[in-house]
Amino acid sequence: MKITKSIIINKSAEQVWELVAHQFDKAHLWMGPIPHSEALGKGSSRLGAPMEGRVCNLSDNPNGAKVKEVITEFSETDKIIAFDVLPVNNPAIVPIRQNHVMMSVQPVGKNQSKVIWTASPQLKWFAYLFYPLLRLVFPVAFGKLLTGLKRYAENNLVQSAPVSV
Repeated sequence: MKITKSIIINKSAEQVWELVAHQFDKAHLWMGPIPHSEALGKGSSRLGAPMEGRVCNLSDNPNGAKVKEVITEFSETDKIIAFDVLPVNNPAIVPIRQNHVMMSVQPVGKNQSKVIWTASPQLKWFAYLFYPLLRLVFPVAFGKLLTGLKRYAENNLVQSAPVSV
């Protein structure tokens, strides 16, 4: 299964890339379902990313369900970041074994960018019984994450000054 969603954000690609990639550990700022997130291996990774990944709590319980997100691809030039999402302490009923996400940020206009989110969830065996339902639910969930990114970026990032040439 592969799901691609995109959204236009009224901020420059550089500003959105800073939030998505360089502040990768701060997902809780814009991902509604994440009350807390923190960096894994802060500092440059072997891929050139500012950290190796992040851990996102899925509840307020510090010992509860989490996801560990390990950066697998990073391109500063192309503004692409990819990561594996690995469940930790998740209930057995959660249908995803793991997920691979690629995000890219592209300039669209002077102070506008497009974020593309491509997810490739790997399902547990029993989840295939609900495959048609999951094909409907996952795009909605990923769309809500992007809407959260848009809302946070547009309301909390200071507009960058135009670059004079």
